[in-house]
Amino acid sequence: MRKSIVVKIGGSILYDHLINFDFDMLRKVKNWYWDIKASYDTIVLVTGGGKLSRSIEEKIAGSVSGENSVHNVAMLLTQTNAAIIAGFLEDDDIYIPKKLGDAYEYLIMDGGKTMVSGGLKVGWSTDMDAAVFADVLEAGRVHKISNIDYVYNKDPKEFFDARPIKDISWNEYFKMFSVVPGQQHEANSHIPVDVQCSQFCSRKNISFHITGGKLLEESENIADVLNDGTFLHP
Repeated sequence: MRKSIVVKIGGSILYDHLINFDFDMLRKVKNWYWDIKASYDTIVLVTGGGKLSRSIEEKIAGSVSGENSVHNVAMLLTQTNAAIIAGFLEDDDIYIPKKLGDAYEYLIMDGGKTMVSGGLKVGWSTDMDAAVFADVLEAGRVHKISNIDYVYNKDPKEFFDARPIKDISWNEYFKMFSVVPGQQHEANSHIPVDVQCSQFCSRKNISFHITGGKLLEESENIADVLNDGTFLHP
């Protein structure tokens, strides 16, 4: 079996509050990538849209008819982020898919080495793209780096006594966030792993490792951050 790793890079860590790229963060990702490249047969990085995507969605929502049209713009922005990350990594071997079929062919038929992708299906979160790629590769886990360090038992921004949860099953997660069977993804919902993706992962026995936030700010080594945070699992 090929040794693979799937990492979701949340758009929340790509930009600062002024929607400028956080090049210090990108440098950490680049150093980590080159450190681990030789250790894996396949590396998949998936990126979200972050503040750039949300800002543009808000600006055009009142002028563009059709929710899918707005989502399509947001999805294309995640692909732009993917191209920027791939360029920053400076590796000519990186493949950037434009469609889901392209990604499947690269990962399965071509036995691709490194793929950097944005969202590839309107209506999906980029968490879902990462989970689907993990399923294709039989990787069993998605590492998600975002602006939160752990999943908490309550919102730490509102409750000083909120405590981090380091290990939680999908069923416990569903209860905590009131996820019900068949519930569909809603764009920009504030939940660590969106409802559609979390249900998919539960069915497919895929785990998510949520990390980032303060852990990422305080560490120079992405590898250390990937070993901390919250482990969500079947």
